[in-house]
Amino acid sequence: MEEQELSEDAFYIRRMWSFSQALDLGLVDDEVEKGLQVALGQRHGERVAYIAMRLGRCLGFSKKDLVNVTVAGLLHDIGILGCFREYHGDLRIMKKHCLEGALVVRRFPSGAFLASAIKYHHETPDPAYSVLRASYEEVPLTARILSLADHVDVRLQRRRQSRHERDEILKWIDEETGTLFYPEVAAAFTNVAQKEAFWLDIEQAQLLQIALGLLCGQWHLPATRELEFGFTDDLAATFADLIDQKSRFTARHSRSVAEKVERMAKGLGWEENRVHEIYVSGLLHDLGKLSIPKKILDKSGPLDPSEIDIIRTHPYYTHCLLTEAGFPTRMVEWAAHHHERLDGKGYPFALVGKEIDEGARLMTIVDIFAALTEDRPYRLAMTPGEALGMMQQSTGTAVDVSLVDLAKRVLL
Repeated sequence: MEEQELSEDAFYIRRMWSFSQALDLGLVDDEVEKGLQVALGQRHGERVAYIAMRLGRCLGFSKKDLVNVTVAGLLHDIGILGCFREYHGDLRIMKKHCLEGALVVRRFPSGAFLASAIKYHHETPDPAYSVLRASYEEVPLTARILSLADHVDVRLQRRRQSRHERDEILKWIDEETGTLFYPEVAAAFTNVAQKEAFWLDIEQAQLLQIALGLLCGQWHLPATRELEFGFTDDLAATFADLIDQKSRFTARHSRSVAEKVERMAKGLGWEENRVHEIYVSGLLHDLGKLSIPKKILDKSGPLDPSEIDIIRTHPYYTHCLLTEAGFPTRMVEWAAHHHERLDGKGYPFALVGKEIDEGARLMTIVDIFAALTEDRPYRLAMTPGEALGMMQQSTGTAVDVSLVDLAKRVLL
């Protein structure tokens, strides 16, 4: 039983690590940085998670709490994408993203633990520097850990730190203990930072495997795992909302695609489990779009060639992120191949004909239909009939004629 629990923990962290990387893509955006007034992204979530896990180990956390503080570190900025449109350029986003993030994670495993850690992760011993002005006693140890880990990673350069730079960080933490940093967490960091490997680990591309080695032993996780109901559904729905909030023109696009592709799959007589899988794939098909700057997504005029090149990368990132998260290959392909064409002129993989399976063909049709029937910065929405009429002109080259006929029966 213990070995099975370790395997479950390891796979859970792996999946959340991948979704943290998706958040990272969304945070590398001028509009987000305006709101926070700091540069984010660049593996921030995973590095905060690693630092938090090391601090938790030093402070004697149980195995369960170590897993949870790691996940809290991975997701600590999840509230930003849900509120930056309203608050960018406004310091109130610091408070808002803590509260929004706490609400989002409540439906995840150990939701109360994650919520309290994320809600208070910008609190400090001195109320003058706190976001929520919470009392000393109100801030849980996990939030105190995240606060220090977050501060440290924002200060760290994205390269190997010299001994002098490490010493400067330790000096800064010592000087700010009792003001920015809680004493017990500062002491734990001083302890952990004596290990050369701690500093070297942070810069490694394989930080996930390093973290899993410390938490669970050296696990060799399977490349994929069959879709489990429940938590993954909540995770997919949460990220579908975050993806769609990136632009004011895509308020329900991911959910719309998921609902419509589910209807199409049922129309083909797919079995229940496969219908559910393609629904989840629909929710996540634009996960890679978190990497696209808002100014491109919302541009009112035609995109220039360099902007088009950036837009065309998003299915590739969807493929990478869902693969890293361990989703079944068929689900990854259904989600990531929605801009492929039968004639091989699609992107980013330029697949041809039979290389595109039925689920991906369904996703392509539904994505086009949903996009055409939604307002965009450069045009108003078409009617469903107009959209299907336009798609009919591309049968045999871009889309499958039989599936367009199915769409006429199912989507009108």
